[in-house]
Amino acid sequence: MNEEERRQYFYLAGKNPEYDRIAKKLLANRTILAWILKYCVEEFKESEISDIRDKYIQGTPEVASTPVLPDATNVGKADYIQGDANEDVTATEGQVTFDIRFRAITPADEALELIINVEAQKNANPGYPLLKRAMYYCSRLISSQHGVDFDKSHYEKIKKVYSIWLCMDTSDEQSGITRYQMQEKVEYGTFREKRAYYDLQQIVMVYVGNSKRDAGNRLLSLLCELFKSSDSAVIKLHTLKDEYDINLTQSEEGMVDTMCNLSVGVFERGWNSAWDSAWNKSAEMKDREIVINLLKKQMDMQFIIDVVNCSASFVRQVAKEENLSVKE
Repeated sequence: MNEEERRQYFYLAGKNPEYDRIAKKLLANRTILAWILKYCVEEFKESEISDIRDKYIQGTPEVASTPVLPDATNVGKADYIQGDANEDVTATEGQVTFDIRFRAITPADEALELIINVEAQKNANPGYPLLKRAMYYCSRLISSQHGVDFDKSHYEKIKKVYSIWLCMDTSDEQSGITRYQMQEKVEYGTFREKRAYYDLQQIVMVYVGNSKRDAGNRLLSLLCELFKSSDSAVIKLHTLKDEYDINLTQSEEGMVDTMCNLSVGVFERGWNSAWDSAWNKSAEMKDREIVINLLKKQMDMQFIIDVVNCSASFVRQVAKEENLSVKE
């Protein structure tokens, strides 16, 4: 696969809403989040991945009990983060949906609580300055603390926020990480404030190129392997376990496999004359194709419902018509 084909491969995969949905669920894995925090959040730069995952990321097993991963034999403890409600609604500002939002405790002697947002962005150039959108998200992360973390005029209780953007389709296919933060600049005199008083929001833009071996930055290599590499699911899973100590559950492994299949399927359709007609099928026909694919792979009922966002009766009807068994 040459460079242009690789770019088209990822572009078409990203156009599939089911691919997008599964990718975000995988990003909510605690170990994957720990890698993101180590390379994007200054407070965790010196921390071990295992400590970030097990000690500092805040989350409870109840979050994972709405089974994205219903296979009880392999789930063990909950391995998903779903901290605050992922939608903020105000009468005047409308609705903003965050991909992932959670809280973490810093490893410092005087531990602080951070509010962290991770966004999976398919296109780094969506037609407007993405950085401005990130700034808006940071502002909402701070303003939404009113009535939750502080009330009235107790602004001293405002918690620091991070908005981390994983840009999967950069214009020049190069990798990089860029940080934006508020800084103090003394124009006259010597008066200075504590950094903790003004360093309340940081934006980190992570640009994921096509190289799986970005020297000196394992996070970029990890994200490339997971979301941009054309490797098979078997190779991806082997790499995640051996190089990044990411042990996925059976259902998570199924997500990786499904994501790879969706990518390949879309890519193949994109390179023949049937692409337009296939993409213009009704939503129900698209859902039906995905359900059939998952049934053939013997994915269980709840997993299919979560991935396709359909009803159990729809899955059973498709299974009956295709003479396929349903794993309840």
